[in-house]
Amino acid sequence: MAMLSLQAKSTNKIVAGISIFENGIALAIVDHSKRKPLLKHAHFYGCSGITEQSTLLSRLSKEYKLYDIVCNLVLYSNDYQFHQIDAPDVPKHELSSALRWQIKDLIDFHIDDAVIDKIELPNQNPGSQGKHSLLVVACRQSLVQNYVDLLHAANCNLVSIDIAALAARNIVIHTAPAEDSSVGLLNLWDDRAKISVFLNHDLYINRSSSIGIQSLAFVSEDDPDSQSVLDSLTLELQRTFDYYESHSRQAAISHLYILSNGQSLPHIARLIEARLGIDCSIIEPSDFITSAESMSEAATSNCMMAIGGALRMEY
Repeated sequence: MAMLSLQAKSTNKIVAGISIFENGIALAIVDHSKRKPLLKHAHFYGCSGITEQSTLLSRLSKEYKLYDIVCNLVLYSNDYQFHQIDAPDVPKHELSSALRWQIKDLIDFHIDDAVIDKIELPNQNPGSQGKHSLLVVACRQSLVQNYVDLLHAANCNLVSIDIAALAARNIVIHTAPAEDSSVGLLNLWDDRAKISVFLNHDLYINRSSSIGIQSLAFVSEDDPDSQSVLDSLTLELQRTFDYYESHSRQAAISHLYILSNGQSLPHIARLIEARLGIDCSIIEPSDFITSAESMSEAATSNCMMAIGGALRMEY
């Protein structure tokens, strides 16, 4: 599942994940030829502006032969919007137009500049009217085109474009139990978080929170007064899980995984676990992938979504 596939299915065992940010580029390269994926490289390269990005990508393309391996671009969470809607009751050939009409007032940019894709929710139990929900992803076409032009100019073999929510899913697949499970994911960024629920590894819910790493960094186990922000986040998690359980009619969330795209906050899992009453754990790269080289915590944390993109093998 990808926002956009640019080539036919690939059997290449070496895959690169690339994320482009205002302050740099994250590159991860994964070898899928072994039983457990092998992380050959992960690094965040600081840069700013299109000129620096272009120069850096060209250098990386030559150094790591990105022109000769599968490259998967992962859009940052700020680059797209998620909306859960009732699927329009129209013939299949009219679905795309109907979705655009339905979300045009939900997005904060003009529908004419929108690239739209949908994600079917797993194992739905339609009500009496047979309605079911869809997750609709919308991003600016101009933004995506800029990224595509940048990667093509650097001679990168761009095969697909993904979103951070599905890159995180690739990590969950290699971390969580394989079947018959409902698990939550708290994907932390500096100024925000994404709260997701996966049913048998399929994305069911993806919600945004304004509470991110910067807010949680001030939470102390020894200072109850500092924990009010954590109480607010836990309430958001509980409401999301309650909604999931009431609408999906599936088993309760069995585990909450926490993924940090920045500073590590190991004590947060213990504090959330005490409030939610379910198992919580921080995902570390060693939990889901073997590393071919010694990598600093800063390097891997800033590359988590790029690693998730490089874990992708379906196009």
